[in-house]
Amino acid sequence: MSEPMTIPPDAPLDPPGPRRALFEIYDEGFTCDTWGGVETALWHLVEGVRELGVEAEFYPCAQGADLDALAERVVRERVDAVFPLVESPLFDGGEDAVADEGPDVPELRRRVVRIWHDLSRLSPDLSTPPPCPVHALGATVPSGGHCTAADAFPDGPTREVFLRDLPWTRCFGSRTYIPWAVDHLPPQDLRDPSGPVLLQLGKTSVDQARVCLDRLTGAGVPVRAIFATWSKEGRDARELVAPYAASDAVEVVDSYDIRTEWKRVYAGARLFVLPSVFHETFNFAAAEALQLGLPVATLDDCGALAGFASLRAATVAELMDAVVARGGAARPAQRPWTGWREVAHRYASLIAAPRHAPATGV
Repeated sequence: MSEPMTIPPDAPLDPPGPRRALFEIYDEGFTCDTWGGVETALWHLVEGVRELGVEAEFYPCAQGADLDALAERVVRERVDAVFPLVESPLFDGGEDAVADEGPDVPELRRRVVRIWHDLSRLSPDLSTPPPCPVHALGATVPSGGHCTAADAFPDGPTREVFLRDLPWTRCFGSRTYIPWAVDHLPPQDLRDPSGPVLLQLGKTSVDQARVCLDRLTGAGVPVRAIFATWSKEGRDARELVAPYAASDAVEVVDSYDIRTEWKRVYAGARLFVLPSVFHETFNFAAAEALQLGLPVATLDDCGALAGFASLRAATVAELMDAVVARGGAARPAQRPWTGWREVAHRYASLIAAPRHAPATGV
């Protein structure tokens, strides 16, 4: 496992000139219908590093699929850092795939910074990965023990950014921890204790979504529904909600641009409810709710999302019971403290670092 990179303070810059960085984005770009947490993060991150003098550009997944072409561009344009999405083919295939790559791809790889915005490379079902038996603190395994992150290139040269320090991150030697921020929205108190429950669906099964809707509407609790439309469950939940909306039992906010329509989503709600069975690495919808004065309710085992919550329960049914009984009296947890300016400064340092790094293979 590689050690974290250290840079002598007097190391020369090579080549001179402004820093350049490329950020991969989904092919849909920044359209409102597909806007989600990744788009929120990358939009504000890139705006921030540009303000610090970094020449930052986006490239779509379709271009990132051709590693040779991407590598040739990186070399030609003297790019300092490349930020692929976790689904990038750069992380496919293990050592055998790397052996067949073109001549410029090693130069691409040493400039790669992987932001772990989801855990699909470690946990295909997005549940919480177990601690590695090799690298967990206090682990004692026989020689030759298998690292649970072995297929995710834990030894570099890719540098890794995790949002929190958790046991399974310790497999990666060249790692740093930088949380996302939420101060793209102003801190306000938009909560109305007698207002609707703001319910996001799409991170549990449709059957569990129905439990949410039936329990809340059956108790006479007004509901405002939004959806995680990137998931099949979210698209199915949208269809599930249609008859509830037709009877005026549920208000639907089908799509919105969080940059300009955040009051339409959050204003006047009593709390934000997100039953998620995933290990959430951050969750912008919940963080934005806190920033705007709404308490959050979620399941116990859902990663960082649970840290935002004022109400938690082990099951969806128990969570809905808690929302009905105590949702109006719940108080929001502490707002996230990190700001985008700090985040941008830390990423600008990562972008600068590759100019000092020796070229190495995987």
